[in-house]
Amino acid sequence: MAAAAAAPKSQFAARGSSGLWVCSLPDASRDDSIRDEARECKSLVYSADGSHLAWSTKEGIKVVRTADRQVLQSLAFPRTYAIALSPKGTYLAAWEYYSTQKGVSAGEPNLHVWNVNTGDCVARYVQKKFDNWQPLWSIDEQLCCRLVTGEAHFFNGGAPDGSPVHKLRLDNLAGCSLSPSTGPYFLATHQAGSKGGPAFIRLYRYPGFESVIASRSIFKCDKVKFVWNQQGTAMLGVTSVEVDTTGSSYYGEQGLQFLDTTGANCMVTLSKKGPIYSADWHPNGREFCVVHGLMPAKATLFNSKCDPVFDFGSGPRNQVLYNSHGTVICLSGFGNLPGHMEFWNREKLQLVSKCQALDTTSFQWCPDGEHFLTATTAPRLRIGNGYCVWHYSGRELLKWDVPNATDELWEVQCQPVAAGTFRAKPVIAVQASVSQESKTKPAAYRPPSARGSATSSKLQLHEKETPHVIGVAATAAAAASTTDSKPLSKSAQKNKRRREGKKPDEPAAVTSTTAGGLTQAQRDAVAMATCLTAPPMSAATASADAGENEKKARAVRKKLQQIEKLKAQQAEGKKLESNQLEKLKGEAELLRQLEELSVGS
Repeated sequence: MAAAAAAPKSQFAARGSSGLWVCSLPDASRDDSIRDEARECKSLVYSADGSHLAWSTKEGIKVVRTADRQVLQSLAFPRTYAIALSPKGTYLAAWEYYSTQKGVSAGEPNLHVWNVNTGDCVARYVQKKFDNWQPLWSIDEQLCCRLVTGEAHFFNGGAPDGSPVHKLRLDNLAGCSLSPSTGPYFLATHQAGSKGGPAFIRLYRYPGFESVIASRSIFKCDKVKFVWNQQGTAMLGVTSVEVDTTGSSYYGEQGLQFLDTTGANCMVTLSKKGPIYSADWHPNGREFCVVHGLMPAKATLFNSKCDPVFDFGSGPRNQVLYNSHGTVICLSGFGNLPGHMEFWNREKLQLVSKCQALDTTSFQWCPDGEHFLTATTAPRLRIGNGYCVWHYSGRELLKWDVPNATDELWEVQCQPVAAGTFRAKPVIAVQASVSQESKTKPAAYRPPSARGSATSSKLQLHEKETPHVIGVAATAAAAASTTDSKPLSKSAQKNKRRREGKKPDEPAAVTSTTAGGLTQAQRDAVAMATCLTAPPMSAATASADAGENEKKARAVRKKLQQIEKLKAQQAEGKKLESNQLEKLKGEAELLRQLEELSVGS
């Protein structure tokens, strides 16, 4: 018989005050073939395919091929502040602080790009600011993009050398992002607002920059974080301003925009006001999950049309991450939160395990989709530094702490692997941490004025929201419920009648109880009879509808008056802002709405 294929392996790299080292996963055993004892390891990075590992120290930069642990390059670049590898590890970029010598107006180039295979420096640039310093590569390394003041420069072949083959110049260009696809390539851009005008997030197809595929205009937008799905077909833009003018949030104001390569775009509507902490795409690219809202934060699952599908309830959380197979979703809360972690079965939308990792500053799924890595790192916390390897059932498999109280752990990174390297396994059953809650919980504090009262047991600091299906999925679930369910209580029946807009003595109530067992034709006949025998609309109801139409008509007339003023200003030669021009385009629609309201009243 042929020998069984060796199980795939992965690793993680760590750097701290004692240097750099590499450990295997999930047993976290040290790999001594990759070790650097330099006490000032400034940064480390894996290539996107995990084939190369690079790190920088005071002596320079080293690049290692992870398959055979061979050192490919040792570059003398001691002042390095940040490094980046291209997706396949072919190119290495390094940035150092820009400086000038006394008496010399121009400084030396501080951004360098090397070919890892040959060791040649293929490009050198002056990049004064750290923002947007990193060159952007496509996944296949056939395209490279570099952001220059007000322009995006594109290079074929992966090396950003020579003259760019294409340029995209935009007013107030503040950032851009390449889609993680092998072609066609798409570029997302952020144009900052100016003189009271809106900011723009736009999507282009390379190299046809003449037309915009999708565009969103946002007034409250200083920064944009681009979150692409793995297929490069859709993107989320997390917009933010540093100052919340309402004063309700320390984190400023955030918004979530959706754009895809078919031209669809919209603002993602969130059910709770507050910050947007985290957003992550399912590996299949057809859904995403968002953690949002004031604490306790909510987590909501959306489909590709931005319709909410499932609400995970509220809790102390600020991060969401799918595992590599998309079978398990982790909702966690770190930083200034107590480190609670919830693991959900994505297929069944069922909570399977819960655990806690106190003082955690970093969480990463391991490539096998079963294990994950947590770490406590400096400078966020300078005591109790170390890392742990867990199984998502809640079992802590290994814990490592820095050997000396004065030592520090600065960073931990899991090695990426190619899709399909690890086989997806069935999701585990619900664990005891979920099915058996602790019976001995400390009593909650009650103020003296509330002690001994009937309502004292119901006092809560925050309103607890439970997980539930929402949107179209909720309608389908309600329709699939069995007819022999438990009878509703009086309060539940009252709420149901209020939602359906029916009175207790209406004949429709009989229809709902007798509909079971009837054919479709019979149900249609009963519905028609109910409609014909229903009491006519009262004069008060008709008067209320007319008043509502009049209110809407006044709002439309007000908008039309504003458009007339803008037309007059335009006729006088005044230059209108882009949002004012958009308002002029909506005149025909407003006139149509006014005509409909006039007929309806």
